Amino acid sequence: MNYSDLIQSIRKRFKFSSNDSFHLEYSSPACSSVYLDNESDFKMLFCCAKIYHMDNVLVTVVKDVGKSCSSTSVVVDDCAEMIDENDYLGDAFKDGPQKFFLSDEWGSYLSHAEQKFESIADFRDKLRKFAVQSGFHYVLSRNDSIYVNVVCANRDVDHCGWEVLGSVASINQCFYIMRFNNVHTCRGMIRNRSHRQLGSKIVRTCIESTVCLNLGLKPREIMSNFKSTYGYEISYKVASRAKKRCVEKMYGSECDSFSMLSWFREAVLETNPGSSVVLEVDESTERFKRVFVAYAGQIQGFKFSLPVLYVDGAFGKSKYKGQILAATGRNGNKGFFPLALCFCDSETEENWLFFFKNLKALLEPQGRIITFISDRGVGLLKAFDLIFPGNPHLYCYHHLRYNLSRKYKNKGGEIVVTDVLQKFFKVAYASTEKSFYFHLKNLRDEGGAATIDEFIREIQLEHWCRAFFKGCRYGIMANGIAESFNNWIVAERSLPPFAMLDQTRMKEMKMMSERSVESKSWTTKLTPKMEKRLKEQLDRSRVFRVIASHENVYEVRNDKYSYSVDISTRTCSCVKWQINCFPCAHALAAIQGARLDVYDFIDPYFTAEYYRMCYSFPIAPLSNVHASCSSTEDFILPPVTKRPAGRPKSKRIASAGEKKLIRCGRCNKMGHHNKKSCTEPLNMLL
Repeated sequence: MNYSDLIQSIRKRFKFSSNDSFHLEYSSPACSSVYLDNESDFKMLFCCAKIYHMDNVLVTVVKDVGKSCSSTSVVVDDCAEMIDENDYLGDAFKDGPQKFFLSDEWGSYLSHAEQKFESIADFRDKLRKFAVQSGFHYVLSRNDSIYVNVVCANRDVDHCGWEVLGSVASINQCFYIMRFNNVHTCRGMIRNRSHRQLGSKIVRTCIESTVCLNLGLKPREIMSNFKSTYGYEISYKVASRAKKRCVEKMYGSECDSFSMLSWFREAVLETNPGSSVVLEVDESTERFKRVFVAYAGQIQGFKFSLPVLYVDGAFGKSKYKGQILAATGRNGNKGFFPLALCFCDSETEENWLFFFKNLKALLEPQGRIITFISDRGVGLLKAFDLIFPGNPHLYCYHHLRYNLSRKYKNKGGEIVVTDVLQKFFKVAYASTEKSFYFHLKNLRDEGGAATIDEFIREIQLEHWCRAFFKGCRYGIMANGIAESFNNWIVAERSLPPFAMLDQTRMKEMKMMSERSVESKSWTTKLTPKMEKRLKEQLDRSRVFRVIASHENVYEVRNDKYSYSVDISTRTCSCVKWQINCFPCAHALAAIQGARLDVYDFIDPYFTAEYYRMCYSFPIAPLSNVHASCSSTEDFILPPVTKRPAGRPKSKRIASAGEKKLIRCGRCNKMGHHNKKSCTEPLNMLL
């Protein structure tokens, strides 16, 4: 009924003519007299009835006769059924639109007797989903490889008659329902937000495609996505186990993963000629020892990256733990360039020897002197000196800071350690021997001569101090590229060895393809980041005056300092050109003063051409279509490992020396505390 229908009904009931004039009134608990003049007023009548729980409303019909009026009444019934309160309530109080979930179709999975299923496993999976969506629990009174008999869990209590009986047909191995009673006679079914039979087996079938595309999906993300997509809540344990089941379906069990390494080696060498895959197995026990992998595309592409390699180890997070040793290069755009991986049981001298021997076999044919950067890991130093005795080896500055801070454990407060580390920074970054000894004196005065001298004797100066390194270090002081690569494969590190190597391969293959496509659109001569750096240095060089001394030698001055630049030997007295292998502002001023092209004095590894060559050698894809027909039938047992006590760590814990210094808002000092945790005394000015 609407307002027009009401008016026509009143005219017909009271026999009003078209010339008769009247108006309508009604009362509510909030107002004694309300006029009813149009459709909006009529809708408001039903809204009031809904709010005040009125089953009917008395409407007064007032007939206008000259200056006098006469009245009568009508009753509007069924107000609660004729109004939709969402039409009148605000957005915050409206019932939202009904959302449809992917689980809605589960309720139709079991429908009638003689229904066919692909297999008995298919029936069990759909039975679970049917019970979850229908909101009841069941028990299996019989469950074997042929017959399945399912009854309601309330059968013994409420004598519920719901039942399913089916069997496997021997002719086609399909499962058929023989008897199906879909009527529950128990207390009733209520669909809850969770269900005890909503386990990892059901969740696996729902998230399988998502996990396949993103193995880095975390259990809490799975929980959130499942709630929004299927409308049910699952526990963290269920989400974690479901993800594990997905990985096992893709790559097999963790134990079988080691046997798949034989096929992986065969497939890589066949599809990527020139690759290096070395698999070592203990012949007496047939247990896995270690595997080394380097793809031909990366070996060839490394020739055009900077002649530096970051070597580091990261712990595996799968069932059998292990260590992942990696050698990572650096491209001309300040990005990492993966070269080789090794999976082994732990960081030992024997494993590092294996890694470096295979790495040397890749590098020797290139004929370049490679500078290595490491954190002086366990067993690394001895193995490196045996395999690469003549190569430059830099120690990570951040790890040295941590080692130095350990010298002051229980010997000084946080202020002392912070001051010592700040002065050690100046020592390590000193560009000349003279500045090195100047800052070293300050460091010895602050940290104690005995402690500092003992620490300096443990590490040779050419491995960590810029002033004593003979060669081109490209400004490198820390092992940050290796840490970036380890963080890049953090999701893959939780997988079994075969899955880890295969997923890392696909990730590297995709990265090389994307960077190759991206670099083709560059229009600058240098890579974007180095082009930006060049422009910044050119802007700084504008303040200098250039005075020629003799051929290729210039004096570059500003209002306070002067510098000597030899563009033929590519040296500057500030030493930054030699350290960074990139022209400093003084050098650029001299080059421009000589009317020469600045690009001729920049290392070719920073050019866009070399960058494109880095990624012009793709990693070929692998196909496992014929994996079952492979000639490799080796069965490799997993290594013997002992699970450590406590909950497994899944994230790397930063050491105290690696934590970034921050400035306290209370004492205004640099340290590892903030305003809330500050305990420093303050000298207040009165």
